[in-house]
Amino acid sequence: MRHKVRWWFSLTYLQHRTAVALILLTMFPAMLAVYAQENDIHMPHQEVEHWAKKIGNHIYHLSNTFTYYKDIKKNFVDGDATISENDGLTLVKEMAEDVSNMMKFKVEAVKRIMNVAEEAALDKEHKQDEEVEYYNAKRLNEVYTDRNNQERLLEGYRELTLIPNSHFDGIPVNENVSSVHVPTNVYDKAPDVMDAIRWSGRLDRTFKSNYELDHTLSWQYFGSSAGFLRQYPASQWVLDEKDPDLYDARLRSWYIEAANSPKDMIILLDVSGSMTGLRREIAKHVVLNILETLNENDFVNVFNFSANATELVPCFNDTLVQANLENIGVFKKALSSVETMEIANFTKALTKAFELLQRSNSKYNKSGQGSQCNQAIMLVTDGAPYNFEEIFSKYNWPHLQVRMFTYLIGREETKKRDLKWMACANKGYFVHVTTLAEVREQVLKYIPVMARPMVMYQNNHPHIWTGVYADIADPKQTDWLWELRERKRQMDRTNNYRNLKKRVENRQLPNDYIIRDSEKIEKFLEYGEFVLTPRDVARMKAKHNREARTDYHRKYRKDRWTLMIGRRGAPGLREGYRLMTSVSVPVFDRKKTSNITERVLVNEAVWKKKKREVRTANLLGVAGTDVPIREIEKLVPPYKLGVNGYSFMVNKNGYILYHPDLRPVHEEANAEVLRKSRDKRKWFQDILKPNYNSVDFAEVELIDHDSGPRTNNSDLLELTKGRDYNTKLRRDLIDQRENESNFSVKIHMDNMKRVVTRQQRYFTQKVKGTPFSLGIAMPMGYGKYKVQGQVELSRAIQDPRGVKVTEYFTSGNWSIHPEWVYCEYKYDQNRPEMTPEELMMDFLTRAQEPRWKWRSTRTRAPPEPSMSKPQYSSWKPGVVESERKDSYYCDKELVQSMVFDARATNVYNERTIEDKISDEHPMEMYLALIFSSGRQNFGMTTAFVATRSGLTRWVDLTKLKPGESPEPSDEPHIMQIHNRAIDEVWYKRAVDYYEEDPDAYVYSVPFDAAVQNPEEVLVTATRAIFIEENRHRKAPAAVVGVTIKHQKFVEYFMNETYKCPSYPSRDSSCKNAKTCESDYLDCYLLDDNGFIIASEKNEHTGKFFGTLEGTIMESLVQSEVYRKVKIYDYQAVCLDSRNEPSPASILMTPIQVLKWTTNWIMSNIFWVLVKTHLYTLWDPNEAWAYTHGAREDAYQDISNPHMEPVDYKEGPDETIADYFSDEPAAEVAKENPAVEENDLPDYEPKEEGSGEAGLKEAEDQGLEGSGMEGSGEDYSPDTSVADFEDGISESELLEEIDILYTDWADEDEEALYTDDPEDDRQYPDDYEHQAEDGDFPSLETYGYIDPDFNKRQKKFVKELIKLAYINKTHPRPCDKEVNLYKLQNHKLQTDGNYKPVKGKLSNCHPNGCGRHFSVQKVVSTNLILVAVNNLCSCESRKVDIEPVEVEYNETMLCNRLLLHHYRKRPSECFNYHPEEHEIKQCGGAGSLILPSVTMLSLLVVAHVCSNLKLYS
Repeated sequence: MRHKVRWWFSLTYLQHRTAVALILLTMFPAMLAVYAQENDIHMPHQEVEHWAKKIGNHIYHLSNTFTYYKDIKKNFVDGDATISENDGLTLVKEMAEDVSNMMKFKVEAVKRIMNVAEEAALDKEHKQDEEVEYYNAKRLNEVYTDRNNQERLLEGYRELTLIPNSHFDGIPVNENVSSVHVPTNVYDKAPDVMDAIRWSGRLDRTFKSNYELDHTLSWQYFGSSAGFLRQYPASQWVLDEKDPDLYDARLRSWYIEAANSPKDMIILLDVSGSMTGLRREIAKHVVLNILETLNENDFVNVFNFSANATELVPCFNDTLVQANLENIGVFKKALSSVETMEIANFTKALTKAFELLQRSNSKYNKSGQGSQCNQAIMLVTDGAPYNFEEIFSKYNWPHLQVRMFTYLIGREETKKRDLKWMACANKGYFVHVTTLAEVREQVLKYIPVMARPMVMYQNNHPHIWTGVYADIADPKQTDWLWELRERKRQMDRTNNYRNLKKRVENRQLPNDYIIRDSEKIEKFLEYGEFVLTPRDVARMKAKHNREARTDYHRKYRKDRWTLMIGRRGAPGLREGYRLMTSVSVPVFDRKKTSNITERVLVNEAVWKKKKREVRTANLLGVAGTDVPIREIEKLVPPYKLGVNGYSFMVNKNGYILYHPDLRPVHEEANAEVLRKSRDKRKWFQDILKPNYNSVDFAEVELIDHDSGPRTNNSDLLELTKGRDYNTKLRRDLIDQRENESNFSVKIHMDNMKRVVTRQQRYFTQKVKGTPFSLGIAMPMGYGKYKVQGQVELSRAIQDPRGVKVTEYFTSGNWSIHPEWVYCEYKYDQNRPEMTPEELMMDFLTRAQEPRWKWRSTRTRAPPEPSMSKPQYSSWKPGVVESERKDSYYCDKELVQSMVFDARATNVYNERTIEDKISDEHPMEMYLALIFSSGRQNFGMTTAFVATRSGLTRWVDLTKLKPGESPEPSDEPHIMQIHNRAIDEVWYKRAVDYYEEDPDAYVYSVPFDAAVQNPEEVLVTATRAIFIEENRHRKAPAAVVGVTIKHQKFVEYFMNETYKCPSYPSRDSSCKNAKTCESDYLDCYLLDDNGFIIASEKNEHTGKFFGTLEGTIMESLVQSEVYRKVKIYDYQAVCLDSRNEPSPASILMTPIQVLKWTTNWIMSNIFWVLVKTHLYTLWDPNEAWAYTHGAREDAYQDISNPHMEPVDYKEGPDETIADYFSDEPAAEVAKENPAVEENDLPDYEPKEEGSGEAGLKEAEDQGLEGSGMEGSGEDYSPDTSVADFEDGISESELLEEIDILYTDWADEDEEALYTDDPEDDRQYPDDYEHQAEDGDFPSLETYGYIDPDFNKRQKKFVKELIKLAYINKTHPRPCDKEVNLYKLQNHKLQTDGNYKPVKGKLSNCHPNGCGRHFSVQKVVSTNLILVAVNNLCSCESRKVDIEPVEVEYNETMLCNRLLLHHYRKRPSECFNYHPEEHEIKQCGGAGSLILPSVTMLSLLVVAHVCSNLKLYS
């Protein structure tokens, strides 16, 4: 019984246990969630705080030791460095005076050129029979080798000694003579051109005298109205072999602005039904060329008129807009879509134009909009029904305020009369334009007419200053370079497409079904590889950018190569741009009358030539000189402004000449061009932005306040009424008034990835004699003061016990700011190339000589006209040849400050670890051990210091033995790249962060660190050294820093965060504690802008934290750990896809339908003639070659009937190369075995893939919607002349694209293989390249698609062919916005101590769990340690910092274009002279040569062929 009871109890107990187990099992998920939440609640906040303190203290002391922070600061203080106040107003006045004096020299030089030119032109008549000898810039020093191996000049070329000169950007020049450039469209043997070249030769002596008087003079030139340019010094005009010469001086801003006063212009474009075909194209080119003659002081609008007159750009309704680059670009884009229709109503068009001009010229127009000077109407039409005298009588007579310029388009001579009357009756000019080739010359004829009042006043020669511009051959070159960029992308994709076809043919795909993976195919077409991760792509792009930057630096440092482009063939052609302004003066013909020869009709059949004297007012040309922006910046030395201080200049339109935030180049131009090249400099092919020279001051100074785009603080930009804006600071700059003000601004850096906010002081001053104002900005606080400390070199020389100053540069490596002027020789004759450091040592050596004299960099005012000859002789500097060699100048303050800094930083000696350990002094041994430990365990590689004077010193910590040097490398040291001292980002950030934490080191890593080789990634840590006299008077003297191997840095970070604070190591008792080693905790080190410095995964390094943990980042903003700062980029560029015109556009008018029908009929007739060989009835010896199938019999040469037939290779019936094959793969493989990867198969195309059938099918499959159809746009210059580095011309590329989709033979196709430097394929000697078929191999051949699914296969192939085309883009100015982040240190402090910030993302998961995180400031750094619990898998949004376009609706976009800021009109205006009515010349017909019958026939054939291709 007892056993039964015990058994029953046992059974009951077991049942209870089972029940309990089942209950617990059912509750396990909930318990697990609770456990997880409990774990979340117990985040290791104390541990995070401990780790942050330990990491911060360790790296702080280690960095202090390596950088010698205390020693360098002590040397500054012991060297008697003092603090003085920076008086911004006095400083800007001195700088403005220096700039003004320099500018006066340029004006005086140009006026001397003008005077000599006008006197020379008076003496020209009695010398016309002389032989003209001159140096043609395009015909210099070109030689060939004759049969005797002797070099001889090419016919028509001259020899001239040219010596490279650094003052002229390293271009070889001759300082004794000038050279002449004649544009391509100007005939250099024309009598008027030769006559002007002859008398302008007398300018050489003036050019040379000017340069001797002012060594800072850049290029001097005289642009003749006849078309040529005479420039000094003489140089060879260098262009790429295939590039056209687009330069024409008469289209440059310095010429047009000097030749004409500002003008309001309305262009009336006839778009009636008669303006079709060639007439429409000529008319559009006339309008384009007129627009290119306008500048930022002009105002314009364009109207289309037929039955009604409407604005070409609807946004510009009933207004005139400023002719800046952006607005001109809008006009050009709209002009490409002009369509013709209906009948022209001249009355409405002329009435609208006159009424708009009257409103613009009203005395009540006080907005500054409109020139209120010259006014003109440009009428472009193919004829007018009558002269509309009543309209001119109503609106323009008798005052004739509006000039009328008429352009007759077409060859109709009978339509000249009325248009010529309109021009002659309204002080205008009439031209007859018959061909595209003469458009430019005919358009330019209006400029001398507008200049007549100014010429007739004679004594008043206004000098003008242009806005900033890039020294390029032609403004259209920007569009041309972008077109090259797009075509290069297409070439790369085309080559990848060919490679893909070859791999399919040779069965070299990774697997059989990869061809059906559209994503992998796209990767291959883009990058040439199937398997590429996003990280691989990013790595390719980052490597490309780094190599381009490194190559630029190497060229700059070693070869003194500068990143510039010049119209005169600078060494950096196409690698960059030289920004400049120019001063120019018009040159007048002093004779009031001229003899002209005209044809007079004697009777109905006889014409007679007759000479007569007429009243004239001729513009001979414009004299000018360039003033590079860098020459202005030399007179505003940055060291006087201090770190984070800067200067800027603004003109009367409010546009900036220079500013640190002016970004004229589209840096992303090559972002997608990853093509490899042996010449890496060709990678760095920057392209100017569409509106680079019209950047407003209000677009670069961003006031720190939260508002929408295109708004600003009222102190900077105040809204008054309507669209007109008034400003305080900006208006004072435009009005050239003295100003002093303070603003809180947002400043972005590091390619708009970092942001700082600070209070700044602004000071402005007028630059006398110019339309410019100079401004400087300096930070509040430390910017008020500067460090004063100099070594007086004269005293050091006199003291025999003193140390030689050159000994201060013996320790470590050093460099000086490469762009600052310490000491320079004025002239560049017979002096070898030296680096800035070598030049500095040369001057320091000379400065220790007894007779050394400082020669100031301050400029003097030019001599006054009243100065006597003895006074002038004493003023004029000696410029004899013997003195030029030693003519120099030095900035005494900068040089002596640099020597003082060199003495203070002379701490990086060459003693190594072994030397210190051998010492008996215990401190030396201790420091040696620290050095050894830091270098080996913490990865210290470089210690450096940069100072206020531009001096940078560094020591390589990787040396192990005394005297050992690092291994030689072609790559420059990191400090040789980042050697711009106070202009470096790490320097600026360290000084700015000193205000947040004076003990902190500022850490950073490259943004692309995640895609670099981990062993090469370096962490940079910098700390500012301030000299303080009391709490409020302090200024930065230097910044010290170290570079650390990132791998070692991360190892230390992980080693510390994997430990428990209470345990020395990760033993068994610590395993259950909370550390970053656990799976549920992710730890990051973030910098003050939210970028990841270290984490447990290398691929996170350098990324913005929000891209990984966007929700946490937003929570950090809500917790006020970070502040979100919105930045607007008003200089951004957006890429628009080019939309091809719709085929339905031809149905818009009956005329278009009739035209299309006629072309279709003529095309078919012509094609029938070709196919039936009926053309041989005219010429039996003529034959047209066209492609035929491989199986057809070869045609014999009909001119040689006995010739043997061509032996075409008869390939197997069904080969892999037969891209439309239907045979099984086995049989194909049997007849054509697989070839090696680098070999090409021999095959012949089949009939189905060739001839007209192949063309039709390829067009049906590939061209429809592919973006490669003709768009109707005209790209200038001709796209047939582009050249790429692998030997492929632009025309060959376009032909090659067609070859890919048809099998038209092309002899130059093989260049795609043989000329590519990367192509290592071997070809047999007898190899004969054959044209490839235009389609993909049949997928049935490989069994990818069942033979029954032919329709699906063809559809797939059709889509695949479309992928070979790129999506062509075009740059467009736009606004972009981005949110950047800034750490708020004060929010992390409690009672002066940093405390953890505890946060939780609540209810971010369906099961109700939350996500905890802990944030702790890392002491003595700009870093925070973030620990995130990852058990609760909350969804995380991505927070990116890539700028995105501001989305404007149509109204807002229009308002942005019409946003008129305050501006000031030019002070001088010449639009009237009382005697101008005596001038009767008002134009005539353009030169018209009737084409021969042969030429006409060729034109007809070409037109028919083009239409045949379009409509087939």
